[in-house]
Amino acid sequence: MSTILVIDDDEVMRTLAAESLRAGGHQVITAADGDEGVLIALRERPDAVVTDLMMPGRHGYQVIETLRSDSRTAGVKIMVASLKSYSSDLQLARRAGADHFLAKPYTPEALLQAVTAMLGGGKLRVKFWGTRGSIATPGPATARYGGNTSCVEVRYGTTIIVLDAGTGIRELGNALLKEFGRRPIEAHIFVGHTHWDHIQGFPFFVPAYLPGNKFFIYSARGAGKPLEKVFRGQMDADYFPVLLSDMQAHLEFVELAGPVTLGPMTIVSDYLNHPGVAIGFRISVGGKTVAYVSDHEPFYRTVEGELGEAEERKVIELTRDADLCIREAQYTEEEYPAKKRWGHSTTEDALRSAAAANVRRLVLFHHDPMHDDDFIDRLSENCQARIRDAGYKFTCKPAVEGEVIEL
Repeated sequence: MSTILVIDDDEVMRTLAAESLRAGGHQVITAADGDEGVLIALRERPDAVVTDLMMPGRHGYQVIETLRSDSRTAGVKIMVASLKSYSSDLQLARRAGADHFLAKPYTPEALLQAVTAMLGGGKLRVKFWGTRGSIATPGPATARYGGNTSCVEVRYGTTIIVLDAGTGIRELGNALLKEFGRRPIEAHIFVGHTHWDHIQGFPFFVPAYLPGNKFFIYSARGAGKPLEKVFRGQMDADYFPVLLSDMQAHLEFVELAGPVTLGPMTIVSDYLNHPGVAIGFRISVGGKTVAYVSDHEPFYRTVEGELGEAEERKVIELTRDADLCIREAQYTEEEYPAKKRWGHSTTEDALRSAAAANVRRLVLFHHDPMHDDDFIDRLSENCQARIRDAGYKFTCKPAVEGEVIEL
């Protein structure tokens, strides 16, 4: 049992938070303003503090700064829970020393989940369900690195994020059914773009057919078509025997317009250089970051001069200091000239980008359908040699279907 201090001048929210956390087995202390909250924190030394921002006495930023500067509370976990969820407020809270940010209004379940993950120091768990690009390539020649198209699961606490819905999402769905049994499943599916290899597994995602489950599908609005219409179109009767409307789970399509906050997790996105509308993602939680860039042809490959380099720096910033960067690297330098303007990177592009962004671990992703396991082995060896020769500090390996990475 942990001790949690809730600081909030709104009595309704303060009571809701306290009851939710007590129901989760925690001991709870409350304070109605920032000054009272600081005094209690310094005296009681709780395991965690959940604080509002807009309060009488000291506002939330001052509360955080005070607790972080005092040795008695320097190690206390701090979560901001506020109606103000602008990206600038998230940045200010982090700079002040907050560990997590939870947007109001929240549900009791969301608060308990966020606090539990924060206290556990929660591990960020990444699992590869599909590593292949363009088209699925099952068979003995691709058994080691995988033949399913793009799908990566990211978990923190009880929050489930799915990056892309290629054919790999079918096996993910089967695993979720086995794990949850009759309990409802909720997950957030972030789609980089809606080319077939990134959405073609969704019609075979069995949990979406079961009532009681909830899935939120996020992406940028397409060029001329809403996100939901794209998913509905691939399940049109001309192409598939079951309609999107036959899926009985709650499906909510969200066209991204800014950062997304899911409990303690923050997901930001930015545009990539790929035919149509494509975006990459950056997931941050608990001091850890996973960046996901698929598919992307470096801007300097298609736009000459400083303009191309300037646009590419935006992509580099999306992956800046990432603990894990999952980066599309479909071609070799020798293959690229025949594939220029197809919207993909080479392994050299991925290495260069990782070095510029100071990432800690690089995973090469979106393997070309013509590259069998032996070819990827040689590709990996060449990358290791390049890393040694250039003096790069990050580690690098190819994505392996079924592999789990914990941060």
